[in-house]
Formats: sequence, C-alpha cells, structure tokens
Amino acid sequence: MGKIEDEAATVVWELVKGRERTVPAHARSALAWLLALQWQLSRFLMYVTGKASGVEGSGLPDEEVQTSMMGFISMYVIDPWRLRHDDDAYHKDQWNHLVSTLLSSDMHWSCYRPRKGGLLVGDNPVCFSGLVGPPPEDVPPGYFDHGVVVGFQNFRRLTLPLGSTLAVIISRDPQDHSRLRVADINRYSVFNSREFVAHAPDWAKSHPDLARELPHLLERQRMVAPAFLQGYAPGKRN
Repeated sequence: MGKIEDEAATVVWELVKGRERTVPAHARSALAWLLALQWQLSRFLMYVTGKASGVEGSGLPDEEVQTSMMGFISMYVIDPWRLRHDDDAYHKDQWNHLVSTLLSSDMHWSCYRPRKGGLLVGDNPVCFSGLVGPPPEDVPPGYFDHGVVVGFQNFRRLTLPLGSTLAVIISRDPQDHSRLRVADINRYSVFNSREFVAHAPDWAKSHPDLARELPHLLERQRMVAPAFLQGYAPGKRN
C-alpha cells in the first residue's frame, strides 16, 4: 500500500507544481491505482462488504475481521498492482475494475485549478456524480450525486480534490472540465463523504459564499445519508 501511495504522491506533487490542464499518462495510472486502493480501504465499504460476507457481526475478534478485510484489498488492488507489468501474468490477475474504467478511452482527465482556491477535501476521495444511460426507476435524480445508485459502468464523472487549489476531473463528458466550478466540486465532495469534510482554518473568511453554502450541503447529506449507509456510523471498528 505504501508503494502505491508513494507513486501517487510523486505525481500529485508534479501536478501541484505544474500549470497544464492535461493529466499525463503516468499520472493517470498512479492516481487510478490510488483511487482503487482508497475505494477498497473505505471504512464504509469495508463495513458493507463485511455485512454482505457475514464477517461483520459474526462475533469474530477484531484482528480476524481486519485480516479478512485486508484479504479483499490484497485480492482486488495490491496483487493486480504488483502484477500489472508482468508479461507472464494472466490478464485477470492484473485487472482492477475501477482502474480499468478510469484508464479507458471513454474517460477524459483534466486538472482543475481555481485561482482563488476554495476546494474542500473529504474522507472519500472517490466522488461520483451524475449518471449515463437510463436512470433506475423510482430513484430521485439527486441521489446520483451522493455516489449511490451508480456503478463503475455508468457514473458520469469522478472528481478528486487534492487540496484547496487543485482537483482532478475524470469524466465521460469532455466538456465537464470547463463547466464545473468550485461550488460544484465541493457539493460532490460533501455528498460523497461518509464521515467528514475538511478545509483550511481561514477558509470561511476567504470564501464567504462557499462557507454560506456548506451548512446547507451538510444538512442535505445528513438527511439523505441514512437511506444508503445501511446502519453504518462514523468510528465503526473497520
């Protein structure tokens, strides 16, 4: 995990220091694997996976539950990442669903650098929003901006805040990078959060309009989240 994170940290530093809108291929790969790792490490996803597999609530010691969850991370992220350049490995052993989706030709990557900053960060860097294709029946359209009722195959975009002055936009729509604003990306960050969002100490003073909007976004997230959190609460042991 440390090697995946180190590789991503290097390219994040390159993007922070650069000025280009384009995200180079090596940076896309490093960030895609980081997102796959962070997705699998999410305490919320581990909780849901534990419930579905019967591990959560089984009465097993915490150490055994953690070992079981780490097995999923190794299977779905670490082992494929290790084998990704091994010509003798089977393709299925090098494959990760999210990485494959993000690096496909359907996805357009771009850097977003608001001149005055103002971006929030949160506990979930994999911020899905929008939908491609027909929506599921009886699902309010706003749910799609909360990272639920969408899968890797039909989300419209993924926004990745990397600090107050830089985000990466990965979208099936090549025009999204010019349409989105700080308030839009912050909304997706809040709605995809499961435990917290964060900003710089002086953020509210330097960005009063965004600060006025934040309580309303948090209120909406607290209202909608119980419908899809499946009993999860911040601080769960996983």
